[in-house]
Amino acid sequence: MRYLMFFMVMMLANVAHAMDCEKVPTCEELGYSTEEDPNCAENGYMYCPFDKTYKKCVNMDCEKLGFTTSDKTSWCGKLAFCPSDKSYTLCKALCEIGDVYYADGTCGYADNYDGSKTPVGVVYTVSDSGRHGKVINLHDLGRESENAPFNPENPYDTRYENFFWGYMKYDIPNLQNYDETNVVNRLKAYDPDLYDGKRNTDKILAAEGPECTYEESTASYYQYCIPQAAQAARDFYPQKELENDSKVGKGIWYLPALGELMELMGYDNANISGYQGNSGVTYKTKVTVNSTLTTLKEKNVTAETLTDSESGDSRGGYYWSSSEFSLDHSWALAPKIGYRISSGKVYDYPRLRASLQF
Repeated sequence: MRYLMFFMVMMLANVAHAMDCEKVPTCEELGYSTEEDPNCAENGYMYCPFDKTYKKCVNMDCEKLGFTTSDKTSWCGKLAFCPSDKSYTLCKALCEIGDVYYADGTCGYADNYDGSKTPVGVVYTVSDSGRHGKVINLHDLGRESENAPFNPENPYDTRYENFFWGYMKYDIPNLQNYDETNVVNRLKAYDPDLYDGKRNTDKILAAEGPECTYEESTASYYQYCIPQAAQAARDFYPQKELENDSKVGKGIWYLPALGELMELMGYDNANISGYQGNSGVTYKTKVTVNSTLTTLKEKNVTAETLTDSESGDSRGGYYWSSSEFSLDHSWALAPKIGYRISSGKVYDYPRLRASLQF
């Protein structure tokens, strides 16, 4: 009987042990392959412990990948480093989302910023494989007070970082209105007026405007008599010496359209549903752009991440767009959760970021 009990205990132990065992992964599941990697360095392979015919490259050949050891810093704005040897570099001339955009029209990685060029923004959309795209400026625009005009010589005045859209009770001629009946379909169709803030800003500033009966430098004047948000964006330039610069100077920047602010967040347009809200938001671009802005700030550049302010609404601080909802409302978007909303032009809780096309 004693031997029978011992046998039973051993059997149960073996069953328990078998239940705890996990299946050994295959070489392919571990990322190994039988194929040759043409970019792998000599002796750069690691072999699968279960089958030596399977291998994977752990040391890339920098020269095979096009990297060289020549000094490119004097002419290349965007250096990439070989993963296996940082002394090998490659010049990447085209722009990518999240790149620093410099005053000379070149792009570069934020980690590579060394003070030799002037950063003016961050790339948030690209086309034509990086030859063209859109840039958001580095910091919320600001002014001295609620009753003070925007001063382009001090564009980042942090004493008052809120603006009126302006032109309250005035419908901008030739500027398409997007309301609850059409905005979702037009966003999905990439309607140009929802994705071209430059053209919108041109139309807003070309309008005659309503008859004004308010005194200048009063809240009512900015609410009813001028298009304050669009005008500030167009008057913006990053710093004094760039005021007349043909690439990034005064007159080049504009107030982004609603679709552009959504691109700045990262959106899957196919999943947009309600006309207000944050359906479709992915945050991918916002995370990338904010990472670049954070790195630049750490390198003593005047830069701030996109606002997560609670001002005006529990969903977070908003940015004005150049897209009009009606004669008394325009579109704004909260970066905190990507929430789009129609806001009265009379309100000044939204903030401003300026954009440019390259």
